[in-house]
Amino acid sequence: MKPFHPRIAVVTGAGSGIGRGTAKALAARGATVIVADINFATAEDTVTLIRSQGGRAYSYALDVGDIASMEAFADYVRTVHGVPDVVVNNAGIVVGGPFFDIRRADLQRIVDVNLLAVVHGCKLFGAQMAERGRGGHLVNVSSIAAFTPVRLGTPYAFTSAAVKHFSDALRVELAGQGIRVTAICPGLIATNLAATATLATLSAEQVAITRQIVVKGMTLLGMHPDKAGRRIVEAIARNRAMVPLRLESWLTYVLTRAFPRTARALARVATGPEVERVVRYVIDHPTVIGVAREAAELMPQRPGLQTYWEPPEYDDPPPPPIPIRR
Repeated sequence: MKPFHPRIAVVTGAGSGIGRGTAKALAARGATVIVADINFATAEDTVTLIRSQGGRAYSYALDVGDIASMEAFADYVRTVHGVPDVVVNNAGIVVGGPFFDIRRADLQRIVDVNLLAVVHGCKLFGAQMAERGRGGHLVNVSSIAAFTPVRLGTPYAFTSAAVKHFSDALRVELAGQGIRVTAICPGLIATNLAATATLATLSAEQVAITRQIVVKGMTLLGMHPDKAGRRIVEAIARNRAMVPLRLESWLTYVLTRAFPRTARALARVATGPEVERVVRYVIDHPTVIGVAREAAELMPQRPGLQTYWEPPEYDDPPPPPIPIRR
């Protein structure tokens, strides 16, 4: 493997989670990292962490779902810092629930953030790399959901699959210009992706309890985002086309390619109506909710993770959900 020492790197959704872990890993390789996040405070926290370890980083407030903001950001990076050698399109959100009950604004928002932001990020920064003539690397963070259907998670699944296939196609197209493209498809990572998820058909209290339990579970069982970030940087250095990050993602990838019908059947069982009825019983009954809340509060929090701002409840027409870091 050739030495990998990028000069300038851009990471979106880098205020926490995989984005923060990747930003730290790139800084450790000597890159000046532009830390972009919709939450400027958490972006600043990431910058502080990187600088405390002797790295170089700068923060930027960015809503990746706004095309004009993305264009302004790309111009800023080129003007102030130069053309980046690595761009990691990482920011993402979750919208879940029965597909017919998902509000149009929420559906549009997840497409804007999880898919179109990746497309525009590659187009804007990829064009800069091509014009410079020295190549570069575009990294698009997808999900294990790119490989398999997820009941009650259709928007997240189809945007993840689109990002993965877009990355494959772009890698072929840009190879002649020395621009490499990698798709990252993580399994369970200890992030707060669920902390601000939009969930259809649930009350505010039910959503709050569900988020709390899921985040605590991910914290206990998932890979630490710093380790995920190091794995992603290794994949960049090795010019991997696609990386199913964690064993469950690898197994799902292999299973869906070799036995697609079996994979769909397993997805149906794992996320079927029976499971939904159990979950709804738990969150619908106050006594069980109280026990669940106490159990969630007793679960230890993994160092380096934090709880993020909860979006307010709103009436129609709703404002867009806030993108968080994967």
